[in-house]
Amino acid sequence: MRTRPIFYGWWVTLSFMVMVFLSTGIRFAVGPFLKPIVADLGLDRASFSLVISLSLFLYGAFQPFVGRLIDRFGSRSILGVGTLVLGLSIAGTGLVTNLWQLYLVYGVLAAAGLAATGHVVGSAVISRWFTRRRATALSTLGGASMAGMSLLVPVAMWLILTIGWRATYAVFGLGVLVLVLPLVLWVVRESPESMGLHPDGEPRAAAGTSALGERTDVAVAVQTLSFWQLAGGLFTCGFSMSLISAHGVPMLTDHGYPPMVASWALGLLGGSSVGFSILVGVFADRFGRRPILAWLYGGRGLLFAGLFLVRENPLALLAIAVLGGATMAGSLAMSSALAAEIFGRFSVGSVFGTIFFVHQVGAALGSWLGGFLFETSGGYGAAFSVAAVFLLAACVVSLTIDERPRIVRRFSPVAGGG
Repeated sequence: MRTRPIFYGWWVTLSFMVMVFLSTGIRFAVGPFLKPIVADLGLDRASFSLVISLSLFLYGAFQPFVGRLIDRFGSRSILGVGTLVLGLSIAGTGLVTNLWQLYLVYGVLAAAGLAATGHVVGSAVISRWFTRRRATALSTLGGASMAGMSLLVPVAMWLILTIGWRATYAVFGLGVLVLVLPLVLWVVRESPESMGLHPDGEPRAAAGTSALGERTDVAVAVQTLSFWQLAGGLFTCGFSMSLISAHGVPMLTDHGYPPMVASWALGLLGGSSVGFSILVGVFADRFGRRPILAWLYGGRGLLFAGLFLVRENPLALLAIAVLGGATMAGSLAMSSALAAEIFGRFSVGSVFGTIFFVHQVGAALGSWLGGFLFETSGGYGAAFSVAAVFLLAACVVSLTIDERPRIVRRFSPVAGGG
């Protein structure tokens, strides 16, 4: 019996999983570098933190620009340049000797490289390859992202203790070049049409009648309510994720939990989200992306309430963390899938890139507001209450998103479609 070959779109998806695993892991692995860099360069922690803040802000600010370039010129050239910039800037970070060099190499150049190899690029290309199974494919990026966060942080710490922080950055930079460049050159392709295929690997009749040039200009998209509903939801996503990553462990230790229990709770939260991410995508393709997105925001709102309210019960805390993993990965995938449906699968780069910038604004606010409200109120109750209210509001708003397409049909091919 002849077996059906694997649809090429899954190889493209696997390539972006590797890229997102590395780019997200490197972005979140900066914590272990703080003390050795501060000590070696004679900096204070505030100065180092400003470099990281600049990098995070520019990472989001570059996304609309990168997305527009992808929609206009194709992804492979952007990915190739971005990989070179990321690999060389990460390796170059290990060569810096003063603060201004750290600002330039890590704060600016690495942020540009991360933006050109991260989640938005992957979402833009994968959305072109899938229609019926789009949410499942996009959800793999969320799992890869959470896996990068979970695994590369301890790897970075081990390498720093073994070979030093400078050599560790050299290893990370070399790893990016060796692992990602071959995927960009030999595996990633712009769209199924560029290979004579159709979305999901279906025959032409089953794949639908979508034209290759279906797209919506971002200037038109921002005038629709659907755009701002998706952006508002991702604002709360960024706000909540940044709040819990920066202040989750301190909040739990303030509540009397030992540091290792607090760390295990957040580790389980991230680890369980890796497994749940694929299930979320499968359910979304079967039952619809909008109700799953609403459920993710609503469930995460309850998770934040539970993490704050459960006291002196480590088993209950860990159980909440395991179950809460089902709400932590998927909002980016559902939002990008809806963006593809509403605005066209060849507009995800520019439209979703702009939406993702709103996500990063929320992330910047969440980290800062958590500390500000702690200083003014003496605890984390106000910050976590704000996050829970934001998330529950996003749940309600998500249920009202108008999923009807707003695309403008064009029949000109996309550049770089080879």
